Amino acid sequence: MRTAGRVAAAGTAVVVLLGGYAALDVYDKVPGVLTTTDAQRDPVPVPGRTAPPPAASAAPPVVPKVEAVAQAADAPVPAPAKVSALVSPLLKSRYLGPTTALTIRDGRTGQHLMDVDADGAHTPASITKMLSAYAIARTLDLGATLDTTVVEGSGGSVVLVAGGDTVLNPGAGDPNAVTGRAGLDDLAAQVAKQLKAQGRTSTTVGYDVSYAPGPLQAAHWAQGNVDSGYTARIAMLGLSTQRAHPGTPPPKDPARSTAQAFVKALAGQGISATLGGTTTAAEGAARLGVVHSAPIVDVLGVALQDSDNAMVESLARQAAAKAGRPGDTASVVAWITDTLKRDGIDLRGVRLADASGLGDGTTIPARVLGDLIVRATSGKSPRFEQVVSRLPVAGLNGTVHDRFGVPDARAGVGVVRAKTGSLPSVTSLTGTVLDKDGRLLAFTLINNGNQPRGPLDARAQLDRVVAALAGCGCR
Repeated sequence: MRTAGRVAAAGTAVVVLLGGYAALDVYDKVPGVLTTTDAQRDPVPVPGRTAPPPAASAAPPVVPKVEAVAQAADAPVPAPAKVSALVSPLLKSRYLGPTTALTIRDGRTGQHLMDVDADGAHTPASITKMLSAYAIARTLDLGATLDTTVVEGSGGSVVLVAGGDTVLNPGAGDPNAVTGRAGLDDLAAQVAKQLKAQGRTSTTVGYDVSYAPGPLQAAHWAQGNVDSGYTARIAMLGLSTQRAHPGTPPPKDPARSTAQAFVKALAGQGISATLGGTTTAAEGAARLGVVHSAPIVDVLGVALQDSDNAMVESLARQAAAKAGRPGDTASVVAWITDTLKRDGIDLRGVRLADASGLGDGTTIPARVLGDLIVRATSGKSPRFEQVVSRLPVAGLNGTVHDRFGVPDARAGVGVVRAKTGSLPSVTSLTGTVLDKDGRLLAFTLINNGNQPRGPLDARAQLDRVVAALAGCGCR
């Protein structure tokens, strides 16, 4: 299925015809083929993202971990026959494309409650990020931070050293946020204090991007998706204000944009600075300042909540680099699959074009995603459990902040944690749901093919399936 090319062409055409992303939003709020009476009036899904998250998702609400979800110790496991009787009619909806793959498991034991084409290789869209997130969690120290430093350079210069933080606030850092936790104003204040102590009030700022190097774009990304702002470029240094925003082209060089913002921050501290070029900090160079990101687990959580392609690709590249792998797309995806295989994940049917699900060519069976979610909910993978606990909550945050709103899907609000996926002719959802009896279930749904009434109705139908599980004890 050639998805990304169609995304680029369709996305570019819509942006041109409708005057940008704001027009897309307005267009979907007036009568038309994508706004039926029983579907939410939400923005048309854009590549790799089900719907633009609210601004508040940058500082996600604290939600309980999976292990702390209120699940009665004696909550019964749903009967497979009753789950099938409940769900099967919903899969026959005229809103869905012709192919739906599904797996529903008991979260504690992993027991299969229902499977439909769960071994089939289907196009998953952004739920691909769950495979990358598993490998990242398996490799990086989730409690560590991504540190951005400034060190002494040659000839009176200073060097801004990338450390993997792509959501630096150009102003002061916000200790209560994830996006923008570290701020360039704070870093500039530290550096200015050191320089003034040396009697210096001017400098040149170089920037070192030697950490986890690699291309600015994944190999299989359509250029139109990048140019139209459906994704930012992959970097190890970036600004919170320059994340992907459909209709707004991202900076061509995020690291240089960040260095330029740091020059401005120094000016605010009384240091006259000029922007230099890329350089490599000398080993053992004196450190003039450092700022720290939120813990990696929270950064990864925001990347998943907002379905941020570039952030996931950046974190995957950093983890691959820690494992000694190069930063090109082929090497990173090979590291992801190798990591999962070493943990015994059956990857038959898996083919990854990138770490984010935006590029053409990715296929993943629903079974594989179900296996991963159960590893978190059953306690088999405590590290991945931390990640799954940060998936967006239906009706609250991230890409499901506006989901489960149709009348017969509202039972899912607040009890569903899920990663969304959306591309032309692809709608997917994977995560956990707490049923009526308090039993935690794991689920994955992937719908492929022409959706007769458009993506909004298709995703609303997947919501109905999961909400049915939330409202049923099925004993």
